[in-house]
Amino acid sequence: MTRFFQKCGILALVLLLVFSTALPGNAYTRGEAFHQDLSAWIQYEPSRQYVEMMLDHYIRKDEMVRSTLDGGFAAVFLFDGCSDHLLDPVLSDLSYYRVSGVCVAVKKDASGQLRMIYFNDSCSTIPDRPLEYGAWSLPEVGDVGPATVVDGTYQLYSIYHKGKYRAFQVRTEYQDGTLDAVYMTPEGFTTARANEINVHTRTNNHIIERGMWSAGCPLVGGGHDWEFWKLVESVYFSSFDTFEVDTFVGTLTIDRQCLRRELYTLYQNPDAVDTFLARSRQERPERYLRNCGKPEYWEAGQTLLAHRDTSLMTLPCSNATDARSLKSMSVEKGQTLEVVGRITNSVGNTWYLVNQNGETRYVYGADMKKQTWLDRLLGIFTKG
Repeated sequence: MTRFFQKCGILALVLLLVFSTALPGNAYTRGEAFHQDLSAWIQYEPSRQYVEMMLDHYIRKDEMVRSTLDGGFAAVFLFDGCSDHLLDPVLSDLSYYRVSGVCVAVKKDASGQLRMIYFNDSCSTIPDRPLEYGAWSLPEVGDVGPATVVDGTYQLYSIYHKGKYRAFQVRTEYQDGTLDAVYMTPEGFTTARANEINVHTRTNNHIIERGMWSAGCPLVGGGHDWEFWKLVESVYFSSFDTFEVDTFVGTLTIDRQCLRRELYTLYQNPDAVDTFLARSRQERPERYLRNCGKPEYWEAGQTLLAHRDTSLMTLPCSNATDARSLKSMSVEKGQTLEVVGRITNSVGNTWYLVNQNGETRYVYGADMKKQTWLDRLLGIFTKG
C-alpha cells in the first residue's frame, strides 16, 4: 500500500511539472511595472539603476512605446552615458572613441510577456565632431556642425543605409523623415530639422583623425558587423521573414540624461545641451523643487527612526511616482537618520531632508517616526 501511494505521489509530481511548463505565463498588461535586471550587463550601479528605472518609466508612460509593444513590434532604447566603458580611462574620452551608450530592445514573446531581446553596450547617440563647422549647411544659416537629434521617442523603419546594408531609419512618422535637431555654429547653436538619420553600425575605423563615422546617426556596436546584425535579427526578423525597405519595425527612444555633464564639456554650450535633452525628462529637478512647498530647515542633530524599509531619494518623491527621482541609498527598518528639515512635495506629502555626503536627499515622511523610549530599549537589546 505504501508503495502504491509513493507511485501516486511521483505521478502527481510529474503531472504538475508537465502542466506548469505547458501553461503560458500571464501576459503583460498595459501599465504594469516592467522589471528587467541588468546586473549581468551593467556593473556600475547608478547607471544600471537608471536604465532599469527608465525602461519601466517609458514602457508605462510613453504612449508611442506602449502602442508599439501592444502591436507586437519592438521598442528600442538608447541610453547614452550608461555603459561601463565610461569607467575606462581611454573609452571615457568622448573626443576619441564614443561607446558610452547602451542599446536595449524589448518585445512581447509568444505568451504576451515583455522580454528583453537585445543588449549592446558599445553605442553612441552623438555625432563625431559637432563643433566642426562645414559638415552640414543650413539655408539662411550657413555652415554648421553635424546634427544632434533631440532626445525623445521616434518611429523606426527598415532602410538600406547609403544603399549598402540593412539599417533602421528614424522618422517622426511614415511620411516625415525629419527630426528636431541642434546644430552648433560659431556664434552658439541653432535648431532645425535633420533628415536621413539612420541607426546603423560603425565602421572598423574608430580613430577620429581618419574620417567621420557619424554625422548625426546613432551607432550600435563597436565596429563588428555581427553586433548590429543581431539587433536587426531580433527587432526586424522577429516580425518579418524578408527584409524590405520602408517597413515599420518599432520605436526608438533616445535618453542622454546620464551623459549631461560630459556633453556640457564636449559642446561647450550648456544651453545647446539642455535644448536637445529637454524631452527625456519633462522638467529638471530644480524646477520640480520650485513646485514644492518651501523647505523648513532645522538644527542638526535631530534623529528619526525608520519603521519600515525605505530609501533616500534625490527628489521628494519615489521613482514609481516620478522617474526623475533616483534612489541614492537603502534604509532598513530600525535604522536612524539625522534629519535637517522637511518639505511638502507637489501633491502634499511630507518628506524629510537628510544630508548625505554633502548633498540633500529626501526620505518619505510616512516611513519615519520619532524614537520612543521603547524603541531605544529594543535597539539596545538588538545590538546586544
